[in-house]
Amino acid sequence: MIAFGLAALFFLGSLVALAAIAVAVVRALHQVRGLKAALANCPETRELRFTVRELVVTPARGNVVALPVRFKSAALQPLRAAA
Repeated sequence: MIAFGLAALFFLGSLVALAAIAVAVVRALHQVRGLKAALANCPETRELRFTVRELVVTPARGNVVALPVRFKSAALQPLRAAA
């Protein structure tokens, strides 16, 4: 009797799991149809403009520096005489 009850519980659990999977698949397919329609209505190209700024913060103040920032190479600077 216990074996039959255990088998029935596993069977009911599998039915609940299959129902949950079926609901998830139906919802996913509905969303995919919406994405396909949105993609079909989307133009081929889009224009995007943006400005990149870098925020440099020091303890005394904050500065906004326009990019690109070019650093001077230490190899090109003249060597200082040792004191």
